[in-house]
Amino acid sequence: MKPLMFLAAASWMQVICGVSFPELYTIGTNYQIGLDMGRTFRGMIEEFYNQSSSLAKVTQFIQTDAGKQYYTGYLDTVKKVFPEYVSELTGLADGAGVSFTQAFSMMISSEIKAVMKLKGAQSCSDVYLADQQIAIGHNEDEDPLLKERAFMVHATVVSEAGDIVENFTAYTYAGSLSGNAFSFNGDGKVFTVNALYPDVVEANKIPRYFMNRALMRVKSQKDLENLLDGLGVGVAYAFNLNYADIRNSSSILTNYEVSPVSGVSGNLVTKATVARRSVSGVDTTGHYYHFNMYEHTNISQIPKDIVSSQHRKARANQLPPPADVSGVTFILGDQGDSQYPIYRTPRPSDEEATIATGIFVLDSCVLMVFKSNPRTTTRPITTINLPHGIMCGQ
Repeated sequence: MKPLMFLAAASWMQVICGVSFPELYTIGTNYQIGLDMGRTFRGMIEEFYNQSSSLAKVTQFIQTDAGKQYYTGYLDTVKKVFPEYVSELTGLADGAGVSFTQAFSMMISSEIKAVMKLKGAQSCSDVYLADQQIAIGHNEDEDPLLKERAFMVHATVVSEAGDIVENFTAYTYAGSLSGNAFSFNGDGKVFTVNALYPDVVEANKIPRYFMNRALMRVKSQKDLENLLDGLGVGVAYAFNLNYADIRNSSSILTNYEVSPVSGVSGNLVTKATVARRSVSGVDTTGHYYHFNMYEHTNISQIPKDIVSSQHRKARANQLPPPADVSGVTFILGDQGDSQYPIYRTPRPSDEEATIATGIFVLDSCVLMVFKSNPRTTTRPITTINLPHGIMCGQ
């Protein structure tokens, strides 16, 4: 990439149509990107850190002897594997005026909750489509506190010499680095991420939020699969990745289930081609659903953490299969299961909320983002152009 002629960070923010959905545009080193995020969203970060009961339990645990061992082991690992993202998180903490310990606790919260056997968020639903249109739709389900404390980040990361090393757009939680929700990068790679809940969590490996952050730098499917294999270290806790490449003419949509393996410096990765448009006589899969439980990997799961997923999957299979994007929004906006709906709002049986919906319309090269139910909302809160690619005929 041609070097940029500056080293100071540059940023600006816009608010869509007066609605509370900010988008941050930022250019700089990893530290400067983090600093921009921290400064810009300082109020949101402080509020979430102060109000989140689950994060409070995590920060309390890391003060115990056992918790300190996990914290130190994860930090030492990330410093070796992803020092640039430690720098980015340091910038975020500095900008927000919070401690690095708080910010790092947020980034290892999936692992620590699993260690503490706290109930997981059972978060996110995905619908793949390869029929009349090609799309991936994603409900981002999380702590209801994040519904008004999340935003889009459009980042260009440069080296100290000014070379562009990453370019991405990501839906991002206040107080966290980008990458663990829905996103795309300048090389035309599209990602949505779901939590998984195996009964194994590993110390001294890469926390999954840092692995998710590293997705933003992927330039090819080979790069992606090298990352998912664990970089000779392995991931500390599991996740599911939904992936597409709009610069690939095959119109293949791929699902990866990534899991830690005890005593092994690598991951168990199950790859499945789950939806594709008919190419040269190859049959169309048409559609596919993924929730917060394993579909392709034989692995023991935490029963209490997959109840919502079991309900959401059963309900999706009762609905008409999608043939176009309107069919995707129909499914992602469904509330037919009164206890554990696909589009979630807090209730006694299910405390989580759908905080946003992202729909990548791949054959049109756009991302539509909704903050309210996509089935009943007439238009997205924002529509973002994806990089030009073969899949959308550009």
